[in-house]
Amino acid sequence: MTRETIPKKLKDALLDEYDHRCAICGGDRPHVHHIDEDASHNTLENLLPLCPNCHLRDQHNPTRKVDIPKLQLFRKYKDPAILKPQFHPIYLRQCFLNSITQGEELVTELENSAKELIEFIEALEMGEFYGKRLTELIGPLRRAFVMSLGPGPDHHYERQRRSAHSDYREKLLENRAHVQSLLVELLRYQNWAHA
Repeated sequence: MTRETIPKKLKDALLDEYDHRCAICGGDRPHVHHIDEDASHNTLENLLPLCPNCHLRDQHNPTRKVDIPKLQLFRKYKDPAILKPQFHPIYLRQCFLNSITQGEELVTELENSAKELIEFIEALEMGEFYGKRLTELIGPLRRAFVMSLGPGPDHHYERQRRSAHSDYREKLLENRAHVQSLLVELLRYQNWAHA
């Protein structure tokens, strides 16, 4: 099977964006890597210039699974700290944001995941500031529900609960990109980000 060629104009735009350097180490003579590993998916957002060493070591190492969503995050924000091992616990805790769908299903697990992410961030340098902001963006909704004490099922109460679940899911979907942006911004305040 022949590999599709990346259009020259697209390749030139990518290399110009990265000053003809490797996106990871800054080395020269970069190869073009498809983030999603689909050689036919030639869009600027799916391409990274990588020097031969980074291309083989980080992206085509048979003993290490490529984490495509993490590479997509790196591509979007261009912050090398995203690829450091110290970022991985933050990355894992924010992954729940990528699996949210609209609906009225229970949100207890989502609320617990948001709480764990916020608590983890609060333990880091500048964590109090970022924790407060994350709480505003992904913290649980606080609502009071009115219950009927009459016999039989309380349909009004159930509608309120379903509406609250739907609203919280919508809140998470609306704020997902902003949360990821804040998490990347937080990296510059960590001692390990520059090591």
